[in-house]
Amino acid sequence: MIAVLPLIGGLLLGRFVANRRGAIAAQAALVALAAAVLIATAPSHDTSYGEGVLLAVILVPVSVATFALGALWQRRNHAPQTVRTS
Repeated sequence: MIAVLPLIGGLLLGRFVANRRGAIAAQAALVALAAAVLIATAPSHDTSYGEGVLLAVILVPVSVATFALGALWQRRNHAPQTVRTS
C-alpha cells in the first residue's frame, strides 16, 4: 500500500507545486521511503528481499511518469485560452 504514495504524490506534486526543484526533491523522498518499506517488509509478505528490490526498481519509472502527467496537467490548465469566433 505504501507504493501508492509516490504515485499519487507525484501526480499531485507535478500538478500543484510551482517550485519544480522542490517538487522533484519531495518526489525522490517519497520514492525512497516507499522503496525502503517495500524492501524491508518483503519477508513479512512471504516474498524475498530480491522481489522487494524488483518492485522498488519498477516503482521508480512509474512514479516519474505520474510526476510528468501532473506537470502536463498543470501546463494544460495554465495555458492561455484562445477564443474562436465564426
